[in-house]
Amino acid sequence: MQASASQDKNRRKPGHNEGQDTRGAHNPDYENITLAFRNKDQLKFNQSAPTRQAQFKTSLATSQIPPWLHRTIMILYVLLALIFLSCIILSALVLVKNSEMSRELWSLRGGLSNVSSMVLNCQNQERDYWKAVQRVIQEAKNNIAMVLSQVQSGNDKLKTVPSDITGIKKSLEALEKKALA
Repeated sequence: MQASASQDKNRRKPGHNEGQDTRGAHNPDYENITLAFRNKDQLKFNQSAPTRQAQFKTSLATSQIPPWLHRTIMILYVLLALIFLSCIILSALVLVKNSEMSRELWSLRGGLSNVSSMVLNCQNQERDYWKAVQRVIQEAKNNIAMVLSQVQSGNDKLKTVPSDITGIKKSLEALEKKALA
């Protein structure tokens, strides 16, 4: 439309006065163009008005939604937010309890480690005691065996003692006979 208006201005005769009303019945396009340029603000207002009316009609259609629906949706949002907050709080509590349990487990682990080291020490001491007891038992067996061999040799000597005694008696009797004779 602007291109046709600029062409119309260029086609004017040089004798025409700029201030005169050049609108005529013979050129309706020119009239429409100049009206559009003169009343630019009115044209914008007229063009934007139908869209506003359409928007207003759609807002009327949305206002026909019952008010309790909006309240219900808001309550649902609030409940959803409360549930979300409670989940966050419960997660924090679980983390705190988990931390406390972790600390307790670490202290329990330390206690169990101490107990296991004490049991290991006791087992080592018990093993050492059993080795000492077995050594003492072996020494006692050796001593008993030595005493038994000495008793056996003493018994063997005692077995020869009666024959020796009879031999000595015979020698004494022979000496007595010689001394009396």
